[in-house]
Amino acid sequence: MSIQMNRLFEIVQILLNEKNVTARKLADYFEISVRTVYRDIETLIVAGIPVYCERGKYGGIRLVDGYTVDRFLISEKEQNEILYALQSLKALNFPDAEKTLSKLSTFFRKDKENWIEIEFSRYGENDNTLFHKIKDAILGRKVVRFTYYNTKGEKSERTANPLKIWFKEKSWYLFAYCHKKRGIRQFKISRIKRLSYTGEYFERPTEEFNMPDKNDAPEGIKLLLKIDKSQAYRVYDEFCEEDIRVNKDGNFEVLMENIENEWLYGYLLSYGEYLIVTEPEKIRKILLEKVEKMKENLMY
Repeated sequence: MSIQMNRLFEIVQILLNEKNVTARKLADYFEISVRTVYRDIETLIVAGIPVYCERGKYGGIRLVDGYTVDRFLISEKEQNEILYALQSLKALNFPDAEKTLSKLSTFFRKDKENWIEIEFSRYGENDNTLFHKIKDAILGRKVVRFTYYNTKGEKSERTANPLKIWFKEKSWYLFAYCHKKRGIRQFKISRIKRLSYTGEYFERPTEEFNMPDKNDAPEGIKLLLKIDKSQAYRVYDEFCEEDIRVNKDGNFEVLMENIENEWLYGYLLSYGEYLIVTEPEKIRKILLEKVEKMKENLMY
């Protein structure tokens, strides 16, 4: 948006707020001449905004009483969608979202309704700083350097061009062009440590990259689980309703499909004595081995 367009928008906002403003007050506010103010008023009139001037002791620049932005043919629904979108950006601490939201709320003559709030901190930790640094790097096209731990706990140093933040299945991910792998990679943000800017900048790809398709994921293993009714709060939070069956005794039978890895074993063990793996048998054997090892560790 040009400087003049931004100023015209703000003039309308001021007139909506104050009803009557002198040309001298606008000139002082924008640090321009009174002549430039009148040129701006003429521009607004040509654009169809009902601005008029009154001479005399109590004169000034005003909008026609009852004027609203509906004259711009933006429907009630469209106005709300714009404000709701800005609320979501504000929740993400997007630069200048609050300022723009305030302007448009006044412009549309609507109250700001806080309908969304996002907190990136985990228990005992603060991920807000990391998230904001990544966001700043994406918007500013800054090359970043960070330490990353993969699913096996292996540590590596990465340099990358951050492209997009993605939220999927209760986790935040960063999609970035990895210099080491020479391709776009997905990084789980909770496993990104010590992120910093390199001082270099990158050109964003002209072609939009595709998010990974669920069908492209490695084939998982199917499990049938029996879970005690005392764990209902977890069952309904962690599984789809169509995969849950409630038995007559109130206990659950749950179908689950996941890639077989250490995360899966740890997840199943997190239910302790409240879970039985009915199928497949090999998972039961693996869990039993891990429980025996845990017993040895506890006896140490």
